[in-house]
Amino acid sequence: MAVQVALLAAIVLIGRLDLASYSLTGSGTIAWVLIGIALVVGVAASLSLGRNLTPYPKPVQAGTMIERGPYRVVRHPMYTAVIVGMFGVAIRAEDWLSLLLALTLIPFFFAKSSFEERHLIEHYPDYPAYRQRVPRRLVPGLL
Repeated sequence: MAVQVALLAAIVLIGRLDLASYSLTGSGTIAWVLIGIALVVGVAASLSLGRNLTPYPKPVQAGTMIERGPYRVVRHPMYTAVIVGMFGVAIRAEDWLSLLLALTLIPFFFAKSSFEERHLIEHYPDYPAYRQRVPRRLVPGLL
């Protein structure tokens, strides 16, 4: 969790996240679209999880397996939302370092989701079948 917070903070600080200064031309438009997509996906995933939502990569003890909302498309849409949003911040910054840091989120969340999935398999007997139905962890048709 600490690594994740440090990465996100670095991207935001380097990217100078200042919503008031966002331009709606060129890269500013792309940044807004990505941040908007991230917000929609993140909120939809949070609402789908409901009481199952936790900041930790282990399922809540009395939780239920969720397959609705964005979980029908990818297995870890919250991670997808963070990656997409941070790419928006990095593009807005027009800074190679923030873009590079945003790129590091992909292998980071891929590894974190591997850890999480081991716990999901232990907690939910139907999780392996869900993994077959929804083969992508982060990006439909890609990852």
